[in-house]
Amino acid sequence: MHSGTARLLILVIAVVMVMYGVSEPATKSVLDPKLREIAEKKPEGFMEGVHQRRFDTHGALESTLVAVSLLDFGDRANAHLESPKLWLERPPATWYIEGQHGELSADRNHLTLSHDVIANRLEDGTEPWRLSGETLKWDQTTDLVTSNTTTVLVQGKSHSQGDSIVMDLNTSQYTLGDKVKTQWQSTPSSQSR
Repeated sequence: MHSGTARLLILVIAVVMVMYGVSEPATKSVLDPKLREIAEKKPEGFMEGVHQRRFDTHGALESTLVAVSLLDFGDRANAHLESPKLWLERPPATWYIEGQHGELSADRNHLTLSHDVIANRLEDGTEPWRLSGETLKWDQTTDLVTSNTTTVLVQGKSHSQGDSIVMDLNTSQYTLGDKVKTQWQSTPSSQSR
């Protein structure tokens, strides 16, 4: 081989080696597959072990929200909650509401729970109420709970089912929409002596 050609070949190999060394190395993702899926959605925030309390203007506890996780998109889209649980203090009653999934509106005024939703109303001295259905939407500005899916309401020995519900949490007044069915067990009357 000619000495000029050999020098040129060595120079080309050196330039290729320098270019290869200067170029950015291929990066490998070390993210857990679940975290990678979350990162691809480009959220503004992600939290695990959510526990939030809200107080009224007088300092009394108004609500508590607990969730396994919260995926927050800010004002771009609804936030997503995994296994949300909600306690609402509406004297004289306390409401306990839970579902498998939840969406909190971008303006933070509406919470929609879905998949196996259960809502219990507890008040000292009265039979508990139990609502169940596929979805419930809570409007935090009006304290109305609504659903456009079949909802079952159990009050003591009375079982009612309707194709929707609108309930005011402060007054505990409700309507079950159309196609309402109610079943109750009567108490045995006192026997004559």
